[in-house]
Amino acid sequence: MRRPDAKTSAEPRRTIRSRTTLRALSAALAGALLLLPLAGCMGDPRSETIVIPGTEDEGPAGEAGSGTPFQVKTIYPLPVAEKYKLPVLGWAAGDALVGYFAAGDAPEASSTFGLQRLDPPYERPKPLAGAMNLDTEYGALSPDGKTIAGFAKAANGIGLALFPLDGGQVEQVSEAARKQRPLYSRTLQWSGNGRYLSYLAYGEARGELRVAVYDEKSGKLGQLPLAGLQDSGSEATVVLTDDGSGALIEDGKTIAMAKREGGGFKVRYDHPSGIGPGVWVDNERFAFLGADGTLFQYDGRSGELSVLLEKVAYFSLSPDRKAIAYTRNDPDDVSVYAGKLQGNNVLSQSAVFQGVIPFQMAWSPSGSALLIDGGKPYASTAQETAPSAVAGDGRRQTFVIRFR
Repeated sequence: MRRPDAKTSAEPRRTIRSRTTLRALSAALAGALLLLPLAGCMGDPRSETIVIPGTEDEGPAGEAGSGTPFQVKTIYPLPVAEKYKLPVLGWAAGDALVGYFAAGDAPEASSTFGLQRLDPPYERPKPLAGAMNLDTEYGALSPDGKTIAGFAKAANGIGLALFPLDGGQVEQVSEAARKQRPLYSRTLQWSGNGRYLSYLAYGEARGELRVAVYDEKSGKLGQLPLAGLQDSGSEATVVLTDDGSGALIEDGKTIAMAKREGGGFKVRYDHPSGIGPGVWVDNERFAFLGADGTLFQYDGRSGELSVLLEKVAYFSLSPDRKAIAYTRNDPDDVSVYAGKLQGNNVLSQSAVFQGVIPFQMAWSPSGSALLIDGGKPYASTAQETAPSAVAGDGRRQTFVIRFR
């Protein structure tokens, strides 16, 4: 997407090496879903005030004292994920995980495939009721782990299908009396509180984009015009704030923040970004990776752009936005770190695992456990500074870290 008449932003005062590209694992989903071609890309950055906090709490792996809030209690390997290439979609309610067996990938001892539930110690998957005949497509697991949403064919074009994981009836949602418009997003995104489900679609006018929003509370699906961005050919996603007043649009090159204005959304800020989704911290602030591997936090009220961390390759915030897990963009450092997010600072940082390059990290709903799905590094000169899990013969490593 390109934003018309955008101003060129001031460069950050620190320049970091370009981050190593790490692709996120594509989530799997559910029957009769529809994949359509799309496009989108975002444009030139705007100016901002950059705030760089002190770094006295930062340090190399292993320097955190015994009082760190992230002391590893148990590491649970997921052998079924490593052996049978089970994609893990995320956390279900409680401490369980949700995975997906495509047809032909299920263990020989099981004739079932589709959505699976893994309860601690995550060794034996159990097919979810009513989910044995689902096909693999793009979908989104709700933050509470109770519903998977995906695109579906509707009488008037494209709608949504909501699959309850408790075996309840599948709900089909479509817009009333709206002419079919091509999708701009393949990926659905839930707001942090699970109320809003969103994606991008083309509008009626050439170059017009619209934010499609499903409101779980009202049960209605509608579209709102998006001003300030134009299509230029790259895939993009959109995620709303908990109150629905803001939207983050990202295409892997640029992230844009839009706010509700009149009957739609209007872009108020954009910035070059790296691979990985931006995350709303609250209804005004969001965290994202810059193109150079700097982890920023932008405050829409003050216009301040704060540096949280540098040389970051990947990050994940806990559901309450108080904890962060991240990896560094350093070939000699293959550790996963955890820390506390307080204001514009990351405190109490410590290494919680060494020897993995994650392509997915997800905190449990309670924030007491961290799912890590990734691969083993081919070579490492880093010293062992944190626990390692027992993995299979393959290069994939999937496990859950539970903290004290």
